[in-house]
Amino acid sequence: MITSHTLNARRKQSGITLIEVSIGLIIAAIVAAAAFIAFQNNARRTEVQDNIKQLTEIITETKQKVGISTGYTGLDTDAGLRLALLPANSDGTLAKNSYNGAGAIALTGTADDVATLSWPDVPADQCGDIALNVAPQATSVTGLGEAVPVVNGAISAADLVDICNDEEDTTLVFAFGRR
Repeated sequence: MITSHTLNARRKQSGITLIEVSIGLIIAAIVAAAAFIAFQNNARRTEVQDNIKQLTEIITETKQKVGISTGYTGLDTDAGLRLALLPANSDGTLAKNSYNGAGAIALTGTADDVATLSWPDVPADQCGDIALNVAPQATSVTGLGEAVPVVNGAISAADLVDICNDEEDTTLVFAFGRR
């Protein structure tokens, strides 16, 4: 027999069920996963933008400091360090780019009117973004194969196949002129 005392006892029981806890945990896991993915994408974008900025600054400063006056004959990485064109460690030695791979940044004058800047160990997922955004500063871009000429300040998406691939890091080489 159900009495009023039994009904009151049932009403006073409060708390959450296992199903409610499970649903809460599932929702929390979905939110955490979305936040993690957003953080990773933001970190990738920031790294790409930092490299684009650094490459553009090196090319622009090289054109201003060296290209306009003397030309690029004799320009090398050591001269680039002395002229503060390339990133340096606190002891004055050549710094690595943000990818910290085994390759070294290199600046070379290949002729009076042409210099090249090598940017090693660019990750496959960032190669295309960097090549497309730095190309307006260059006359050609080399990655995996032959140099791809920059036409009207741009390279086509189809040209990226000759510069980057989806599987391995790439050393990007930007050739640029005096002006």
